[in-house]
Amino acid sequence: MNVSTLLSTATSQAGSSQQTRQAEQPPAPEAKQATPDNDETFIDKAYRSLVLNRMGVDTEQLEEIDQKIEELESKSSLTKDEKDKLESLMKARDQLFEEAMRRQAEEGNSSQPSVTSNGIPTEIANKYDPRAISPDDMSLLAKDLHEAGVISWEQRSRMSFQFVKTHLYKTHTPESQQVDPSEPMDFVKVWEERVKANEYFNVPADQKARDQGILDVLRRV
Repeated sequence: MNVSTLLSTATSQAGSSQQTRQAEQPPAPEAKQATPDNDETFIDKAYRSLVLNRMGVDTEQLEEIDQKIEELESKSSLTKDEKDKLESLMKARDQLFEEAMRRQAEEGNSSQPSVTSNGIPTEIANKYDPRAISPDDMSLLAKDLHEAGVISWEQRSRMSFQFVKTHLYKTHTPESQQVDPSEPMDFVKVWEERVKANEYFNVPADQKARDQGILDVLRRV
């Protein structure tokens, strides 16, 4: 968005705000009504100042530059030095807006979580290793990935469910063969086996896609 567009937007928004205000309020008695032009000018300036402050523009410096530009433009003719000065002032005004937009862009970028080249939030990638992660932590990884928007709710539920933590597993699996839910496992390998099993048993396509998606995410983490 260029500077001219920003100025135009601020001015049009101010005009729109004034029209809405006039439409909502009943007309005051004639003796107490302010001069429309003066009233509109005041509202326009106030709203424009609000917009500029939100953008982070130095309004005091901008007002000073605008005043000098107005003085030069009001002259019927300009000398070469005055023309050069006018051009310099306009560039300085543009620079104020450009700096404000650059600061806004930098602040916006800094507020976004960093991600790895694979599209996984860096914090998650540094915290978990899917090739050496316990079933307990696997549930936490699924939660973090879902909250980051990397996986769907259905995929989170699928990843969070750990058979080794169920009563059925503890009841029917010999104690000597039971897996400790707090001990690390290679869950990339676990999900590779599940994807192969899906192909072997020819499960529905949506289930294949869901589980393949989980495997792809774990490889990226």
